[in-house]
Amino acid sequence: MVKLNRQWFFAFIVVFLTACSVGPTLNSDSPDVIKSDNDTRDYRYLVLPNQLRVLLVSDPNTERSAAALDVNVGSGQDPLQYQGLAHFLEHMLFLGTEKYPEAGEYQAFISSHGGSHNAYTSFDHTNYFFDISPESFAPALDRFAQFFIAPLFTEQYVDREKNAVHSEYMAKIKNEQRKSAEVFKSVINPEHPFAKFSVGNLQTLAGGNEAGAAELREQLLEFYHANYSASVMTLVVVAKESLNELEVMVKDKFAEVKNNGKQVEVIEQPLFAADTLPMSVQIKPEKSLRMLTVAFPIDDATEYYREKPVNYLGNIIGHEGEGSLLSYLKQQGWAEGLGAGLGLRYMGGATFNVSIQLTEKGAEHSDDIVAALFQTINRIKQAPSREWLFEEQKIIAEQQFRFQQKQSPMDYASSLAMDVHYYDKQDILRGAYMMTRYDSTLVDNYLNQLTPDNSVVTLISPEASVDQVSQFYQAAYRVNPTPAKLIDRWNTAGLNAAIRLPKPNDFIARDLSLVVAEAAEGEGGDIVAVPELLIDKAGLKLWFKGLDQFVSPRGSLRVSVKSPLASDTVNHRAELQMLTAMLTDQLNELSYSATLAGLSYSLRANSRGFSINIDGFSDRQDLLLDRILTAVDSPEFNAERFENIRREYIRKLENTRKKQPYYLLMEELPDLLYQQRWSGNEMLAQYQTMTLDQLKEYKNLLLQSGRVNVLLNGNYRREDALDYAERIRASLLQQPTELAATHILKLPEEALSRQVVSDYADASILLYMQAKDTSKVRRAAMGVTAQLLRADFYTSLRTEKQLGYIVNSGAYPVFDVPALYFLVQSPVAGAKSLQWEVDQFLQQRVESLDEVTEEYFLQQRNAVLSRLYQTPQNLWEQSERYWQDIKRGHDRFDSRQQLIAAMEGLSFAQWRDYFIEDVANNQRRLYIYTVGQFTQQEDVAGDDIDDMQRFKSQMPTYVFP
Repeated sequence: MVKLNRQWFFAFIVVFLTACSVGPTLNSDSPDVIKSDNDTRDYRYLVLPNQLRVLLVSDPNTERSAAALDVNVGSGQDPLQYQGLAHFLEHMLFLGTEKYPEAGEYQAFISSHGGSHNAYTSFDHTNYFFDISPESFAPALDRFAQFFIAPLFTEQYVDREKNAVHSEYMAKIKNEQRKSAEVFKSVINPEHPFAKFSVGNLQTLAGGNEAGAAELREQLLEFYHANYSASVMTLVVVAKESLNELEVMVKDKFAEVKNNGKQVEVIEQPLFAADTLPMSVQIKPEKSLRMLTVAFPIDDATEYYREKPVNYLGNIIGHEGEGSLLSYLKQQGWAEGLGAGLGLRYMGGATFNVSIQLTEKGAEHSDDIVAALFQTINRIKQAPSREWLFEEQKIIAEQQFRFQQKQSPMDYASSLAMDVHYYDKQDILRGAYMMTRYDSTLVDNYLNQLTPDNSVVTLISPEASVDQVSQFYQAAYRVNPTPAKLIDRWNTAGLNAAIRLPKPNDFIARDLSLVVAEAAEGEGGDIVAVPELLIDKAGLKLWFKGLDQFVSPRGSLRVSVKSPLASDTVNHRAELQMLTAMLTDQLNELSYSATLAGLSYSLRANSRGFSINIDGFSDRQDLLLDRILTAVDSPEFNAERFENIRREYIRKLENTRKKQPYYLLMEELPDLLYQQRWSGNEMLAQYQTMTLDQLKEYKNLLLQSGRVNVLLNGNYRREDALDYAERIRASLLQQPTELAATHILKLPEEALSRQVVSDYADASILLYMQAKDTSKVRRAAMGVTAQLLRADFYTSLRTEKQLGYIVNSGAYPVFDVPALYFLVQSPVAGAKSLQWEVDQFLQQRVESLDEVTEEYFLQQRNAVLSRLYQTPQNLWEQSERYWQDIKRGHDRFDSRQQLIAAMEGLSFAQWRDYFIEDVANNQRRLYIYTVGQFTQQEDVAGDDIDDMQRFKSQMPTYVFP
């Protein structure tokens, strides 16, 4: 997997606040590593004799062990004649080492012990990571270490895997982000390493000639030995073992990683050649997309991580509250969204980017929008007092670090492995959060680099005037010097009375005290470890659970409003989506400040109504909830905002066929399975004719009848829960009513097929196989089958047959309906050929069923169980589990326990019987496919579904309340 850079140049950036901790403590084992008061893990930083830097994380309570190794080397080190080599090398490391020579052995070992793995290559980093069940961590780490000691780079796989890299390139050849990034590479200084093509394809990996596998292998070996040095590597392990045990383990397994003395070199070449700025670029996208980006090359700010001047400025320019740049642009009808902050970062330089999502009208006023940006910058420059904004950001970040929630061990290890490169050892954990002091001189230094003369203004628009095409992604673009008149205008833009600095944030938590847990008591006085049903009457259900293992001043509030008018017709479905989008837009200025203060919020439509979610510090949640309820009760219904949002929905739906084929297939599957869902074309027709008066009428009808579910989990009192419920009832529940059930299609005993239209040259196919019934034991059997086939399917179709980069399979339960899916996207084979390959793979596994031993079955079953046994890592994950059970009607919150019991009780003989019934003899097959360039292979087996609604109306269904 390739990453263009840590924050993609043209991305829609949302900058989150970072700063130092409140009351940090020195780790009891190693005073070098400062951690948060709430962090119960132990840390040790050490440097091995070979100069490999290591951070050990001992967590006796972890249910997954993980490791990550980050090499401070990426596509920037690619040879000019072999661009994409670093990315190709990342692929090759997974295909065998001297100690473990079998190509798929690492993947199979990780998968069979309940783990997962991945890697990515960026401009200056290559990051490898995995997680696994704790008892298998040591042998997994040994396999992992061998990547960096003795990889084979087997010639056979060198020749094959370059096709996988090419497939990855082809799979994203229409990706607008990659197109725009390539244009950026085309206009910067060609001597700068970032100008190189980072992904690689068959042409670049051939070195510009007909180089064979032997020559490419030599290039790999040369690159590996020159760049993969312990001196530029960092390793992080997160595991149950003590720090002393982990140190012994790491020293034993990584001592042989070679150190050739390589160091990261500062890039001296300027990002832009002399006299090329200011610059204006226009890009004509394939999709209906309008974006304006203003990029400024700036000094490298890595050494200022304690002061964070770039983050500070990004937070102000990217603010979305009242008086902000975005607020002004929305008032003009020019923009839908805005982000600002660090873009490209490397040793020696960086860019500061402001990216604005435009309306059609906004694309016509791009020069005015840039002027408004410089008016915002001028407002910051001329502000009489700016330090209070820094102090506010600092307080928020201190709270975030002090009450930091756990994340998955693998994600934690991967991010920390990157951080070890950039922060002093005592700051590794808190470096991303530090804002120790306001340095006005430093801030001014960066402000003074945000000037019209130092800018690259890029307009992405279907109306763009273009005159050339990029080499690899065929992006149509034009580049010109920015006219002097425009530069003069922007230099003299002055101030805009409508654009002001942010107001003080009312949502910053003031009370961070903990509420004593008020757990419900069950029979015999036992404490109930699940939410308690406090209210169940008049269409309202309220569940409450106080603090337990996640002792923090945080809380999760979940509200579900179910209405019979949510999805009874396609027009109601479209109107519900439009209504929630308008409410979200209306609340944006308010909710943005709440988000900055650590209160995340969402208001979303779903198939049965809409939901309101609030997560974060429990203090001030009541203020946010009241304002949300007020908006729902009294929408503003601004006509211009309605029209812009409606057009945005139309644009997205019209762009659907331009998505990658595998996305289209995965989106089409639930549309087919849920009886009350509609296709994109059906929804598009509704948006094209929808009026504001229709939406107002629908809003008045929506809440006249329905039911409401509420969950409060975390730092609340019972009286808080009851008070919240009463507020919600008063605003959202008028007349209780019974609701229609959810219907999931029950497939017939015959193969079916459905073609999806795609603009991509790649063909693709998705096979969905539905089980015979909805019993828990059958779902358990399907889960084991998915586990048993996953790694084998990937190795067979991707590594061995080289059908494409995107190859995936797994379990696909919908409500309680068990199923499997198998997915392939390919630039080299048509849909009919892919169908044959998938069917052939399954047939071969059926024929080799007798080779599956009971021992192997138990190993795979235990791998699935190890994932099911995992408890939530934080309050948010815990709340989501409870909420899923509430939505599915599992009021005892035991759905996972039921599945675990079924899995634990599943015998080898039972599993074989279910495998034969649900895989070998299963004709309940649905093939969804795209044709791509292989138009001669349209004839995919299975009765064609040409009319989705007619087909669904004729099918029997499973019914769920």
